[in-house]
Amino acid sequence: MMQEFHIPEDKKQRIIRAAMEHFAKNGYKKATMDEIVAAADISKGLIFHYFGSKKKLYLYLYEFAYGLVYDRVVKSFEREDLFERIRESEQIKLAVVSEYPYVLDFLLSVRRETDESLREEISRVKVESFPPWKETFLPGLDASKLREGIDLEKVIKIISWTTNGLLSEHKDDFVLEDVFAEMDEYLNLMRKAFYKEGYQ
Repeated sequence: MMQEFHIPEDKKQRIIRAAMEHFAKNGYKKATMDEIVAAADISKGLIFHYFGSKKKLYLYLYEFAYGLVYDRVVKSFEREDLFERIRESEQIKLAVVSEYPYVLDFLLSVRRETDESLREEISRVKVESFPPWKETFLPGLDASKLREGIDLEKVIKIISWTTNGLLSEHKDDFVLEDVFAEMDEYLNLMRKAFYKEGYQ
């Protein structure tokens, strides 16, 4: 479970936002604590006092970011209809991005990390703290609405690629309502493509 650091909330939020941005943009190895402390407007000694090392800060940030998305999105997994469930979960995800603009970029950058010792630590944190997505997203879904021969997990992948791509495309001009409206258009198109006629 995530280690608790006794940090004043305003300082913690500045560190989280600055570290997310710099790790997302530069990766673990190239991001420096000097850049992070300058962006967070906090002393270098204080950040090391709180976290001890760059690796501990990175792992804390990973657990915080993953948990932030996971905890909020999983609460939406009650609807039986695939597209209604995805629509609600993506709406929540977009709200998280409006709060922490680099959260998804950071989580995607984690997947690209090549440092073996760091990857082992990331895997350990993920296994210890969060159940696999399949165990939380798939149960209760009504797959009977899909056209014959359509694979549910492949549809979910296609939707995920689309929604993540849309977020990436609007990174520099993010307006929550506009992005969600465009996402709705794509989800409606895919509903027509993948669902039987009676459920479109």
